[in-house]
Amino acid sequence: MGSRIETQGRKLFGVGILVLALGLLTAACSSFPAKPITATLPEYSGVIAASEFFVGENRFPFALVSSQGNLLEDARVQVRFYSLPQQRPPEFRTEAPARFFRGRGVTPHLHPGGEVHKHIELKSVYVVGSVMFDQPGFWGAEFDVKASGFQRPKVQGAAFEVRSKSRVPNVGDPVPPSRNLTLADVASIEEIETRVPPDNMHDLSVAQALQQDKPFVVVFATPMYCITRMCGPVTDIAAELHERYRDKVNFIHIEPWDLTIARGEGKLVPIQISQDWGLPTEPWVFVVNRQGRVASRFEGLVAPEELEPAIAGVLAGKTSTGSGAR
Repeated sequence: MGSRIETQGRKLFGVGILVLALGLLTAACSSFPAKPITATLPEYSGVIAASEFFVGENRFPFALVSSQGNLLEDARVQVRFYSLPQQRPPEFRTEAPARFFRGRGVTPHLHPGGEVHKHIELKSVYVVGSVMFDQPGFWGAEFDVKASGFQRPKVQGAAFEVRSKSRVPNVGDPVPPSRNLTLADVASIEEIETRVPPDNMHDLSVAQALQQDKPFVVVFATPMYCITRMCGPVTDIAAELHERYRDKVNFIHIEPWDLTIARGEGKLVPIQISQDWGLPTEPWVFVVNRQGRVASRFEGLVAPEELEPAIAGVLAGKTSTGSGAR
């Protein structure tokens, strides 16, 4: 399978970098974010910022990254999608414009001496909010880019796989009644939280939230031990919206890794709840309606401009408000 993706991707769309690790773009700890590219534009690659696509309606996030690890930001991007049938030419299926979102977060970073240092992360992402993949198999994305000054940098496309069915709770699915640890279960919030300062999203378990006639948001993210380096900004966005909507919507933050093992042994072992939800990566955000079903879901970096309308949708009584709908 992998060889086919590589062969088809190189031949038809360039080198498709199928990774979530936008953390590759984060250099050593610094109080200054990387500067956007404004001068001569080098060649870029499309970096897909999600791990799961399936037959149906999908959210398609990506970044445009140079070989030096620089981001091309705030460009106009049209994405063309092709199916890659075996031993046949690629078939154009659909195209759509992408929106650019910028997320900025402050994430704690643990140094060898034990001190916690906060460094600023600037993460940007392009998102095609809704694209329909009508068949499983290998697909390719081609990026038509217009940068500042009407420049058209060369951008290599990306190849990816579309599954028949989602492994993660999808729009319309009931969420698992997880009994994640809350403040009532631990002696200190640090046992279930790595954000500095801690957020206020640990009062309820998912099981408890399901017993209330109230929509809720579940955030799987770990600012301290995040592989993708997107957890800090996502947790910050959720915490900000929690302060705004806390009277109407419950918010639940779950650290996806076993923190005792992470802190004691330096290994990242998923907790059972992460496995129950079928999460292959982090972060993930789920907006759940009053009926206990997923109204929208977001993998990777999600912007306030995406998450807040989804929250407003469930408050308005909409049963499905986001990408991933069947």
